[in-house]
Amino acid sequence: MDIAKFVDMAKKGNDEAFEQLISSVRAKLYRTAYSYVRNEQDALDIYQETIYKAYISLKKLKKPESFQSWITRILVSKCIDFIRKESRHFSTDNEEIFAELISKESVDYIAHSMDLSEAFKFLDPKYKTIILLRYYHDFSIKEIAAIMNYPEGTVKSYLHRVQKELRPILKEGYLYE
Repeated sequence: MDIAKFVDMAKKGNDEAFEQLISSVRAKLYRTAYSYVRNEQDALDIYQETIYKAYISLKKLKKPESFQSWITRILVSKCIDFIRKESRHFSTDNEEIFAELISKESVDYIAHSMDLSEAFKFLDPKYKTIILLRYYHDFSIKEIAAIMNYPEGTVKSYLHRVQKELRPILKEGYLYE
């Protein structure tokens, strides 16, 4: 599929070309949104908002070959905005209860009893984004730096930090309790 050709056609108003572009990234966009919000309906809403934003902003895309990273950037921004808005809905009592539960658990117990999806929930959004872009979307460090507007060195250090953070959870033979 020649993405640049389809982007040019979609920019000229060809809705079928835009649909072809979206169908090439549809599954990854939805799964990425779901990995952020952990709710099917919210993920679908974010996915739809992303498609709409991409449709109305497509003429601003300067490099047609970077369509996938461009639309992924839109999606990640929407996910982070959604999480920020939702975090305002939690009362202080819930945060205090959560902090109390965490303080009663030892760090080793938490690391050994969580699976990857649970660990992923606790990652900082910037780390989660870097992991998704690197290992799920197969973007290079340079592409991730462009998407997130970070220097390449920052992306590398964040990637190293999150790998170090996840290593105890992912290493072979950890105990299931």
